[in-house]
Amino acid sequence: MHFAPALRRRGALLAAGAAAAMLCAGCGELAARTSSGSPRPLTVAIDGKPNALYAALYEAQATGDFARGALAVKITTPPGADSLGALEQGAANIAVASEPQLLVARDRGAKLVAIGALVAQPLDAFVSLARRPVNDAATLAGHTVASAGTPLATAQLDTALAGAGVAPASVRRLAAGANLAGALAHGHAIATLGGPWPLELAALEQAHRAATVLELPAAGVPVYSGLVLVVRVGEAHYQGPLLRAFLQSLMRGAAAVTANPGAAAATLAHVDPLLDAAFERAALDALIALSKTASASAPFGYQNPYAWRAFGAWMHQHGLLGDANGGGLAITDEFLPGQGA
Repeated sequence: MHFAPALRRRGALLAAGAAAAMLCAGCGELAARTSSGSPRPLTVAIDGKPNALYAALYEAQATGDFARGALAVKITTPPGADSLGALEQGAANIAVASEPQLLVARDRGAKLVAIGALVAQPLDAFVSLARRPVNDAATLAGHTVASAGTPLATAQLDTALAGAGVAPASVRRLAAGANLAGALAHGHAIATLGGPWPLELAALEQAHRAATVLELPAAGVPVYSGLVLVVRVGEAHYQGPLLRAFLQSLMRGAAAVTANPGAAAATLAHVDPLLDAAFERAALDALIALSKTASASAPFGYQNPYAWRAFGAWMHQHGLLGDANGGGLAITDEFLPGQGA
């Protein structure tokens, strides 16, 4: 399927596995409801405990931005930290997950669609210590790379090595699970591959280990969104005003995080007293650097359908998806601030 340029602005709702655009009933309202009326309940599922990745959600909640949008938002971590599963089962209205997670779910038949990006850049990256920096994939030859050991990480490493002309057999692979920063700090690998790299960077900073980051697009892996906001196709079809109010409120929360990351880190520490505000602040600094300034053509939460299609084709090429053409069908920009029919 070829995408018309108008798709980027029109935000046509594309149902799971369907090539035709769906018209979104009731989505023409551009103004979100503010403060008047009873709060509308909305449950947001995240894949893990509160941390810097979800700061915009917690800041919008703490500063009253959700309340001003007439929303009563509950942020929850479902059993097994499976946000998409909770969404499919009806235990949540919105899930926060990665683009690869959504594409895999849709590939197995889940009727889900992304309504906006929370983090529009990959959260996976090559992280290395500054004393032995990995500035390009060619540097990996003859060394060990620690990763989560997932099929996605394998495909990312294979792509980076192929682009640099490095023989795959010359690079040793260490499955480090979730302890990537530990594998690097203890000298078990020259670089780690996984994420979220802003959290890994913060952990190394606290260990007094200066680190460098080689982001995946610079290593030849197609760009993709690290975190997206996902809803069921049915709700996207009929709950336009509610989703638009949520995104407008979240936009204000994200702006508050950027304006005062220290306050956002304090909010997170208040939500979960086990969190270290200094750690979260360090992670937020890295995340804010990833953010792009919103514009009329690319408002807050914008997702490029061409990039989604390219990344979906890449996943298919590496055996991660059965459908090579479904990436661009997984998103809509209909509900983003300033958008709508």
